[in-house]
Amino acid sequence: MRGRSVVMTASLAGVLLALAAYVIQGTLHTTRATDQQSQALAVDLQFIEARIAIAMQEVNLRHYEVEPSVAVKQRFEQVAQRADDTLSELAHSPDVTVRRDGQRLLQEQRTYRFLADRLISMVADSDPDQVTLDRLEVTPAFYSLQNDVDDVSRAYHDDAQSQVAALRRTQVQLLIGTSVGFGTGLILVAMILKMALGYQRRLVDHATESRYLALHDPLTGLPNRSLFAKKLESALAAAETGGHQTALMVIDLDGFKAVNDTMGHHAGDQVLLEAGRRLTETAGDGALVARLGGDEFAVLIPLVHSHTRDAVALLGEALVAELRRDFPVDGRTAAIGGSVGVAYGPVHGVGDELFRHADAAMYRAKGNGGGVSVYDADTDADLQQDRLEIFGDLRNLLDSEDPDGQLVLHYQPQVRLSDGKVTSVEALVRWHHPRQGLLPPAAFLPAAERGGLEIRLTYHLLGLAVRQAAGWLSDGRPWRVSVNVSPGVLSDAAFVPNVLALLEAAALPPGLLRLELTETSIMADPERAIRALHKVCDKGVSVSVDDFGTGFSSLAQLRRLPAGELKIDRTFVGDLTPGTPDAVMVRSAIDLGHNLGLRVVAEGVEEVATLLRLREMSCDYAQGFALSRPVPPDRLRAACEQAEEVARTALTDRDLSDTH
Repeated sequence: MRGRSVVMTASLAGVLLALAAYVIQGTLHTTRATDQQSQALAVDLQFIEARIAIAMQEVNLRHYEVEPSVAVKQRFEQVAQRADDTLSELAHSPDVTVRRDGQRLLQEQRTYRFLADRLISMVADSDPDQVTLDRLEVTPAFYSLQNDVDDVSRAYHDDAQSQVAALRRTQVQLLIGTSVGFGTGLILVAMILKMALGYQRRLVDHATESRYLALHDPLTGLPNRSLFAKKLESALAAAETGGHQTALMVIDLDGFKAVNDTMGHHAGDQVLLEAGRRLTETAGDGALVARLGGDEFAVLIPLVHSHTRDAVALLGEALVAELRRDFPVDGRTAAIGGSVGVAYGPVHGVGDELFRHADAAMYRAKGNGGGVSVYDADTDADLQQDRLEIFGDLRNLLDSEDPDGQLVLHYQPQVRLSDGKVTSVEALVRWHHPRQGLLPPAAFLPAAERGGLEIRLTYHLLGLAVRQAAGWLSDGRPWRVSVNVSPGVLSDAAFVPNVLALLEAAALPPGLLRLELTETSIMADPERAIRALHKVCDKGVSVSVDDFGTGFSSLAQLRRLPAGELKIDRTFVGDLTPGTPDAVMVRSAIDLGHNLGLRVVAEGVEEVATLLRLREMSCDYAQGFALSRPVPPDRLRAACEQAEEVARTALTDRDLSDTH
């Protein structure tokens, strides 16, 4: 019995030892297979990232051909750099095969980027040879790169999946081997299996999540531009074979920038989330809603017949109506609008062309104050041409230093409310266009900003204003001139020396120049902007914070600025009846400015009653149509006299009324 017990014990020990050895061996094999799978999935994800970056740089390149702006070029350079970095990392992989594939793709990417940079330069220069370069070199290089990275990525993806399958087979074998052992061994194997399966699920979930994020907007969860383009391509292919049409809507949120500037980016994100939800619910199950980027959305309606176009137009109006409803944000209300451009494929084009046409229609709708516009070849082509011509004319004008004086400054007096005297004027640009007549700033400043001309234009206008102020000084009228500074100028290394050189050349005392800036002027590089402003202020130039109440979300930033003046935006001075929100806002701004040692100017004063109310609130200065409209330099003296007469008469009458 004892001997049998010893045999059974020995047998049990032998079985347990064998089972332990089997389990250990199986565990080691599983761990090794898991590591291989993890490495394969990591490489797979890197190639997926490379594919996305390569596709996005082509999208931005095509976007630049349509809208050659600094912002689009920067987006192209960012995604191109991301593609370079990802492929460079793969090209230095310790795995020989991965390294070889990465080096080949990196070389193809560099070739494509070199050609793309050339194309961008030609587009910027309006070189007619850009079409030939695009067709014969850029496009073939992209498709060669895209096909190669697709093939390589697919191969590594298949390898990763085979590693997953191998891991699963190992787990099944381990389960079969341990199932014949003792309960303890079975429990141990079950625990190991559970851990292995959990790790595998996390890897698979991570890969699935990565693929999802690559094709969806991270904020709204809507399809992104890449996925939307694939769906559009499929819908257009079906439309061509099915004899129907596909509707593409491009939607831009009107007034969204003001939400970001006044309420903060968190509020802007909430508005974007809610806008995506409203668009999705209103569009219905038959449509695909995507966020293209920023505040731009798109809607795809795959199946449209000629007799259902009216329904598409009604849907567009419904989408606009939803966007015009107030957006609740953290207990406050944000109000925006929407502009919708509609194009039908393949009638209005396919692929990028259809996008461009829908985009052109959207800009026409925006120019009409919002709503819905359907692409019209004659109208929208003319509008696009006008925008291109305006940009080209302005660039040529600045290149030639405006020999005919087409760019002019009109001036609006600022009245001191204590005595009704004009001491300062604001310079406002106009353009005497040879074909289109006198253009207001809104007609050409956006083109200057998008095309990278804002810095040159600002320096040109600064020179005009400084020379004009020097002329007034020599005539015995020491008016201080205020000039608006564009956002990009403060980041220019030549800003300070250029301002000082202009003052010296015109022999104008620095104290007679004031630079007006808004929050966006310093937000790109606050430290550098503030340093530059301190340097010019140390020389005697003054600084004014323009449009206060619509842009500055940080009082700490305002405190750091070497400002001497605060300008209250015109949107707050319409109704200053005691107790109204505008009156509370204006009084608070005046008190804040005075507490910071700033003089306060109210813009947009259109009624004498408003002028009197501002004086009661202890506002220092005012400007607006009630005093004078902006006038050319030769009419400024009369305009100042008129403004002083209006102010003094109103203030004297009020003083006499108070006396009686």
